[in-house]
Amino acid sequence: MNLSRRQILSSATAATMTTLAPGVRVAFGAGQRDIIIALFLRFGADGLSMVPPADDGHYHDARPTLGIAARDALPIGSLGGTPFFLHPAAPELKRLYDSGQLAIVQAAGMFANNRSHFISQDMMERGLADGDAAQSAGWLARHLISTTPSLPTLGAIASAAQLDLRLQGYASAVAIPDVANFNVFGGDTNLNVINQMQAGSEAHVAAAREAVATIKSVQAGLATLPSAVGETATYTNGFLSASLRSIATLIKMNVGLEAAAVDFYAWDHHVNLNLNFPPQARELSQSLAAFWNDLRDYRDRLTIVTMTEFGRRVEENANAGTDHGSASFMFVLGGNVNGGKIYGTWPGLAPAALHSGDLLVTTDYRTVLQEILVKRRGEASPQKVFPGVTYNPLGILRGS
Repeated sequence: MNLSRRQILSSATAATMTTLAPGVRVAFGAGQRDIIIALFLRFGADGLSMVPPADDGHYHDARPTLGIAARDALPIGSLGGTPFFLHPAAPELKRLYDSGQLAIVQAAGMFANNRSHFISQDMMERGLADGDAAQSAGWLARHLISTTPSLPTLGAIASAAQLDLRLQGYASAVAIPDVANFNVFGGDTNLNVINQMQAGSEAHVAAAREAVATIKSVQAGLATLPSAVGETATYTNGFLSASLRSIATLIKMNVGLEAAAVDFYAWDHHVNLNLNFPPQARELSQSLAAFWNDLRDYRDRLTIVTMTEFGRRVEENANAGTDHGSASFMFVLGGNVNGGKIYGTWPGLAPAALHSGDLLVTTDYRTVLQEILVKRRGEASPQKVFPGVTYNPLGILRGS
């Protein structure tokens, strides 16, 4: 390949600015805080399909063609006297729940009056609700700044092509969509050219050298892992499994990973919910179970939490789908989770109990996140991470 000087400099700049921030470093070996995996189910995951009250009369009145029958669903217990179930496409989650490692929060979400995916996602990534003062950094970045202002390179990652808003504001956070392909544009050829060009003491030169050194360290670490790594875990060929497999690889490399932001898209089911929801539920269930099995040696330091910007309206629409709603569900999976239980307050689905046709939010999503950060991540100032939110743990996690 013939590279012009402009192409070489462009590659060096891309590697420095988009792959790694200046001044970052690699440090092998992990601390004792939990590794938090924040999984965003983007575009409005329907909690009434994932965790349905499948023998509730109001539920079936509102969803005569979409309501999941109790005989088909997976029973998991009751909240406020209402029995709940998991979607029939999620037997792996049912096993994690029954084993006490998965907890569920019902009627959770964000107190907001808008039904815009993008406004709501932006607010949730910043840790906000209606009426809150603006925040320039994401909630996970604020926590890391508070507790661990100097993590090693690869200590905080977004499993995406660009840095996630949850981590924006944390200087050493890195975007890595797939650790197996962690490199500069053009691969090893460009990497070696960039490395040979770096001489001098300027800041951009030092940053480029560190970028090259980090990439080479990761490549060397990958080479030391057993060739059969991950084969005992039944990952799917889907997007979420690919992201979680990459994160699992980084954890097993002991690069000091402490926080990861992950996305799982395509939950906006305005049409044909019964056709489109089961594959999503199956991918979520199988991928989380595979990740959990893959990291059996790290379970005591793992906490995985899911969130979605809003749930769906209680009543089905004319297109056999559901429109933008309010409350939904959260999953918390981990080695120190008080699982096998449904948390929160169930407001019910009677018409008088709804909020403008939506399931009412009774648990602020930040209440769950605060408990994780305090009990499992050593956060001493939860109200600095989520200003205006009183710390009021639900008892989902073990820890002080």
